[in-house]
Amino acid sequence: MDASYQKLIRLADTLSMREMDRHALEDLGIQGLVLMENAARSVADWLTENKLKNDPDARIVVCCGKGNNGGDGFAIARLLANRGYDIHVVDAGEAKKGDARKNQLLWEQFGESASFPDANASRLIEEADVLIDAIFGIGIEQPIEGAYREWIEIFNSNKTALRVAVDIPSGVSTDESQILGIAARCQHTITFQTGKPGCYQHPGVLYSGKVHIADISIPEIWPEKLPAKDADAESSINISTPCTYLLTAEFVSELIPERLPDAHKGSSGHLLTVCGSSGMGGAASLSSTAALKSGVGLVSACVPGDLRDHLPGQAAEVMTVSPHNASEYFSEEHADFVEQLASVRNAVVLGCGLGVHSKTVAFVQQLTKHLQAPLLIDADGLNNLDESVLQERIGTAVITPHPRELSRLCGQSLTEIQQNRISTVRRLAQEWNVVLLLKGAYTVIGSPDGKIFINPTGNSALATAGSGDVLSGFIGGFLAQGLSPLNAALTGAYMHGLAAECFTQKTKNKYMLASDLFEGLRLARNMLNT
Repeated sequence: MDASYQKLIRLADTLSMREMDRHALEDLGIQGLVLMENAARSVADWLTENKLKNDPDARIVVCCGKGNNGGDGFAIARLLANRGYDIHVVDAGEAKKGDARKNQLLWEQFGESASFPDANASRLIEEADVLIDAIFGIGIEQPIEGAYREWIEIFNSNKTALRVAVDIPSGVSTDESQILGIAARCQHTITFQTGKPGCYQHPGVLYSGKVHIADISIPEIWPEKLPAKDADAESSINISTPCTYLLTAEFVSELIPERLPDAHKGSSGHLLTVCGSSGMGGAASLSSTAALKSGVGLVSACVPGDLRDHLPGQAAEVMTVSPHNASEYFSEEHADFVEQLASVRNAVVLGCGLGVHSKTVAFVQQLTKHLQAPLLIDADGLNNLDESVLQERIGTAVITPHPRELSRLCGQSLTEIQQNRISTVRRLAQEWNVVLLLKGAYTVIGSPDGKIFINPTGNSALATAGSGDVLSGFIGGFLAQGLSPLNAALTGAYMHGLAAECFTQKTKNKYMLASDLFEGLRLARNMLNT
């Protein structure tokens, strides 16, 4: 693994986490009670430091399920009771097994438990100042129903309590962007050893709140690094899912190209944007200007003739060029002209504001197949494509669809994509040999080798016209400066989101124009450099 990947936060899916647990318990002989105690102590310490030191009389209720997550809860209750806090436990009223049962018995030496759904249990939850969700842990697959659903409904109804999840909020899918019927809505999640993908995808992020990763001394030896087990062994687990990472400022800051002291515009990359059509000149302006803001030395915008003389008035630094007889939109006859332009450019952005015309389809498809320069395809570039054309391309392109565009391309429903963002992106990036950036809150980026990267930056201010054009320009600019397709997509996505955060923080405004991202990018660069 590239050393720089150590600066990312790796996220563990259910199988990976279970295999790490198994390795710790069976291969290394670490006792389960030790790991459970470490997990409980991390939650107890966080509460003590962040809530209880200012509110020592708070009424704390720990909700304990029947599994190991519940065992963590019993241990948390015992540790906090031992520190003198007002602790109550509501449990599932079912028999516990193994280490969870041992911690239940230990707790019974400190206090009693109310079993849900009796009236006392409901009252305790409703009157609590702090609620700890230790009902379900990772790996549940079925929707939560019956008494458990009622339990979580009452948990969520206490709007005044500080609500903290143990490892993952009950009902949030560990691996995907799904809620399993209902989920505990928490302001904080103390997750163990590694982050969990479901906490970094909508709607899971709405239930997870702020995520804190606690080291509980599970040896972080990922399944693919473990010795292969006997294929005939009953306990053998086939772990083949590639890695999933959360982007960090430390990682991205090292990818941003630096200008050498003797740099000039010709040595800093030359991007070609193939954008615009009648009535959509703004897309060409935004994407081209965004590329310049990313640091690229030169940008040439290939636009229909009607836009050529108007674009410099919007983006004075952008050079413009138009093929003959392309007045309002591009068609197949203009593809050779663009190919010649691209042959002496470092990268190409294709699609922003192209429009969807019957003659434009062949234009986009030919360029997608034949352009040899690093290529980003966005917006109407994607709307004029089908997946077979992507698969025919030699070389890795970057594609940046929003969910509806991806739905049209791959034939899956919008609902199916949004509920399975990570697995969908992973599969399609591999099948199409592309870097696939699926837009949305907590953007998902997949590489052809199956790796997944989740971008944590951004806010709802990005939901504005032209925001996607700016993203394309950022990524295209980084491509032209020599970053690989994957690294350009990662850097562009992270900086795009961070620009929005910086701008809205400075202006104290929840809204912005797409062009405000240019100032936001300046602020974001300054933040990373401090």
